[in-house]
Amino acid sequence: MKRKIIDLLMVAILTGSLVTGCGSTSSSPDSSSAKSEANVAKTNSTEDAEKSASGITEATESVFGSDKNISADITIWSSGEEMQRFIEGFNREYPNIHINYTIVKNEDFLAKLTPAIANGQDVPDIFTGESSYVRYLVNAGVWDDLSSDPYNADTSDVWDYVTDVGTDDSGALRALSWQTTPGTIIYRRDIAEDVLGVSEPEDVSKLLGTYDNMMDIAAKMKEKGIHMFASWEDVLLMKLSERDSPWVVDDQLVVDPLMEEFMDYVKTIHDNGYDLDVSEWDPEWTAAVEDGSVFCFVLPTWGYSFVIKQNAQSSSGKWGLCEGPNPYVNGGTWLGIYKDSPNKEAAWDFLSYMTLNKDVLKDYSVTYGEYVDLKSADEELARVDGEDTLNGQNIYQVYNKVMAENPHVTITQYDEQINAAYKSAVRSYAEGKLTKEKAIEQFKADVSNAYPDLKVQ
Repeated sequence: MKRKIIDLLMVAILTGSLVTGCGSTSSSPDSSSAKSEANVAKTNSTEDAEKSASGITEATESVFGSDKNISADITIWSSGEEMQRFIEGFNREYPNIHINYTIVKNEDFLAKLTPAIANGQDVPDIFTGESSYVRYLVNAGVWDDLSSDPYNADTSDVWDYVTDVGTDDSGALRALSWQTTPGTIIYRRDIAEDVLGVSEPEDVSKLLGTYDNMMDIAAKMKEKGIHMFASWEDVLLMKLSERDSPWVVDDQLVVDPLMEEFMDYVKTIHDNGYDLDVSEWDPEWTAAVEDGSVFCFVLPTWGYSFVIKQNAQSSSGKWGLCEGPNPYVNGGTWLGIYKDSPNKEAAWDFLSYMTLNKDVLKDYSVTYGEYVDLKSADEELARVDGEDTLNGQNIYQVYNKVMAENPHVTITQYDEQINAAYKSAVRSYAEGKLTKEKAIEQFKADVSNAYPDLKVQ
């Protein structure tokens, strides 16, 4: 469905049917689409202020000028509530910019956005893109180039992952984010001490330094009646960043040899009971945070904040973060300014306030626990007190190290459906329903059906 929606958008752009338009509602992004199921809702800046963090106070000076008294109504559409948290502080700096903010469920987002752009009516000044489809929007020509006049965005302090995803194939910066999402292995310290004889992150990381090493540890965990992983699907998030190639290059499906090897890895996990044999977000998966049945989750920043930290009650203080076999990133939300917005100056004032202002982002991170896009903010946060859930460990120290290793960015506009097809094929092979060869054939057939324009060999 999303593919068809975006195809309509692309046709509209290429045929020149887009005309200037501005919407009366807008929406905001989510750290993880899986955790955002908000109903479509409008709120004005007064309502948003009641929900915002009081510590966010400073704003980035507009490239257009330094007039803090500029008057405008801007609209924002997003699939999550996070951006609302910036509005109170922004309105203290820009009291005459009124923000109409609309949350649109992620699964409905493109269906709502596409006809608005195609008709040039009710298009929001700012709208967001989740990692699963942001590359479509980046290359569709619907967002302004933030690296050129009149924006001239200075992104020297922004992590490369954010700008790489937000830059189109011609080199124009179309979108930024206030967050980035490095991943780690989130493990039980008490189980590590009992089974491995060590519990500190540096020591555990050394033992988990390769995928083969993790299998060795998994065998030891099994002897103690403990599952190594919550789900092999978690491990896939890390494995995807190890690839040299994304799923699609020059309109052709590319199956990196690592992904074929991973199929055997998953079969080993399944045959030996090294995971819970559930999918992410299943009740058993979440319950494993507390019940002591699992040694580790392999998840990015949103996984720690919204899975481990939110569910760890009796297990609080027993968790730790460490690096795995390879650095990885997964997820995120980007935002850009509609190319025909009549309110570009005010839109930029807000976008730059929440993505390029170090003081704002530091306060936001402290208040909400998100890892932000500015290196300097994250470096300063690496010196603050650590997390109670992690026995005092500072998450920024770990995340900064992961990001400094420049994890591979392999996001394409095709990933959501291709990843789903891959998981289905891997599951069929692991459960013995198909041979490996047949499972790969099924995967390629599913990709070809989903994207008939791609070359699949």
